[in-house]
Amino acid sequence: GDNTNGCMSAGPHFNPFGKDHAGPDDADRHVGDLGNVTAGDDGVAKIDIKDKMLALSGELSILGRTLVTHADPDDLGRGGVELSK
Repeated sequence: GDNTNGCMSAGPHFNPFGKDHAGPDDADRHVGDLGNVTAGDDGVAKIDIKDKMLALSGELSILGRTLVTHADPDDLGRGGVELSK
């Protein structure tokens, strides 16, 4: 993925179907809605994501895309404001 301008160059969530932002367990969501991760006391987050919407080949492949993590929790589309979607 592209990190030349920090998170700004990464672009929005991977959303090829034009869905609203949601959580990984929601039926209608961005392909890139992978939920929250928690780092340990050492600052390292260990993740193991299995997701039926992720592909490693074809048009919907996530290979070559940027994975962005934020310091604050994601509201998973439930913030009640337009920016939450």
